[in-house]
Amino acid sequence: MKKRYIIGAFLAFALVGNSYAQDDNNLVDNYSFEGTKGKLKRLKQINKAMDWFSPTSLRADLFTKSAKGTEIGAPDNIYGKEEPSEGDNYAGIIAYSYRGKDPRTYVSRDLKEKLKKGARYCVSYKVSLADLSKYAVNNLGAFLSKKPIEVEGKKDIVLGKGEEFVRIADNKIFEKRYSWETMCGEYVANGGERYITIGNFNETTDTEWKKLRKKKDFNGAQIPYAYYYIDEVVVKVLEEGEKCECGDIDEKEIERVVYSKASSSVDGFTPEQIVSNSTVYFAYLKSELLPRSKEDLDVLALTLIENPSMKLTVYGHITGDEALAARGDEIHLDLASRRIKNVIDYLKSHGLGEDRFESEIMNDSDPESTEGTLVGKAKNRRVAFKIQE
Repeated sequence: MKKRYIIGAFLAFALVGNSYAQDDNNLVDNYSFEGTKGKLKRLKQINKAMDWFSPTSLRADLFTKSAKGTEIGAPDNIYGKEEPSEGDNYAGIIAYSYRGKDPRTYVSRDLKEKLKKGARYCVSYKVSLADLSKYAVNNLGAFLSKKPIEVEGKKDIVLGKGEEFVRIADNKIFEKRYSWETMCGEYVANGGERYITIGNFNETTDTEWKKLRKKKDFNGAQIPYAYYYIDEVVVKVLEEGEKCECGDIDEKEIERVVYSKASSSVDGFTPEQIVSNSTVYFAYLKSELLPRSKEDLDVLALTLIENPSMKLTVYGHITGDEALAARGDEIHLDLASRRIKNVIDYLKSHGLGEDRFESEIMNDSDPESTEGTLVGKAKNRRVAFKIQE
């Protein structure tokens, strides 16, 4: 019988410190690498995470907040910057080196129980590409096996071409360098699988790669690898009719949601009320003014003209999602500043002087809404105003 593999998979759970919490339904103990033994001092110490090991002689890495300022720190470390998805720790693996010059690394451990033949499981883990990686690749996978993989020497683990794989729909290249991607897939057990191993199991020639530019805000040279941080490994049985839900929100869906205030007349409003009611909202990762926003700013401009002594402080806000996006693509840097500029430029087009405005960049601090919904986040993509005293 052919084996089946999951290519790229993931979910989320909370862990704190070395005393780690555990979902009873998750068959992976210490799924977020929080339980450790001994002090972490250097790279290649995945074996310090309780019950995790590397199946080849070249060990994977373990990063931790308890080692801040060192090569294995979190969020800052030798390969870039990333906050743990949950808890204080995460692992790191080499998934690719150019033309296979250097061997890959993997993380592996046993499950709490053997998988049952014919049963359906949701297999998942989180992944983030290290900032100083020169390459990004596809073919990340989770291999479920009856016995632990054991490979002598520093070698790649390559599975036979005749084996059956289960991949995400497009087997995409994982190139996000600024946040965790959550991916998951369904696995139908052959029966008796007891170990999970994560890494790239394809030939180098069968692995698609993309060369990346070095990010301007990181010192040091790029590493000639596709190096990935790994966190929150989950294997859960699926009940009849249950689907393997990942819970991620598509960025295209985020882009479609723009917050708009309910239409109302400002007749009878005081100047202070008009200023408070003039908050401008933006599309995801955008700084362009929308038609409705221009209508509100026309009213605000008239109020300023009618009150020549009035001056405003203009506050620029972005969301946490937008802040993360800026880490991955420099085109999104200074988003709050650009939103402020476009608003002030539009007000100045009504004949108002520059001296009527001061600006303050808030970025993702002081959100209008603390809800994690699409609408809640849309409320936080804004420029707000306050009358200067």
